[in-house]
Amino acid sequence: MNWKKHFLEAATLIVAAVVCALVSNAVASRERKLAVVSPTSGGQPPTAVRPTPQRQTPQPPTPAPDSGGPLSSTQAPPATVKPEPATKKPTTENRQPTTAFNPHPDKPYIEIHGDDVAALHKKGVLFLDARRTSVYEQGHIPGARPFSVWESDIDEKVNKLFAERSDPRDQNLPIVIYCSGGDCEDSHMLAQKLWGIQFNNVYVYKDGFPDWQKRGQPVHTGPNP
Repeated sequence: MNWKKHFLEAATLIVAAVVCALVSNAVASRERKLAVVSPTSGGQPPTAVRPTPQRQTPQPPTPAPDSGGPLSSTQAPPATVKPEPATKKPTTENRQPTTAFNPHPDKPYIEIHGDDVAALHKKGVLFLDARRTSVYEQGHIPGARPFSVWESDIDEKVNKLFAERSDPRDQNLPIVIYCSGGDCEDSHMLAQKLWGIQFNNVYVYKDGFPDWQKRGQPVHTGPNP
């Protein structure tokens, strides 16, 4: 009978030990838990089961600008090349101010020749004859005023012209001065006078009245323009 008593005591101790182990394992931290071996696991600890990641629903590719619709997932979006705006290259014209007839306040005058003179005359530009009045009356460019730089009334005439064109906009209008051409400097001297009182668009007919006659241009005689 003693062996039965010992057997019961041993069984009781084993059951108590198992219960204690289960209780301890339940309250222990995750790192300290004992792996419970299933009778069907073959004595190996159970394999940890990783959570299956949720599959994200693929979003349709965003259409590229101006592509006309969505692109295939295997097709790379075409490179969109925006045309550069056409840049106008500055035109470099070898065009002298004598053909543009723009004001030139930094220069007392610009010398011009027959074609430019004829063009300005057709536009009704003011012409001044810097020769002596007696020569002027023998023949001059139609519409030209007598403005001899060697006569006593030249300052009076210049001041009168300034009174007519006191507005700065009028002072930028072209004025053509001529004399006898060649070595004659009367036109240049008169141009300097006008530039000194703010006339900023003065031209000197370099070849003067003789060239005008050679070109067969009209000539007016007498004391009046």
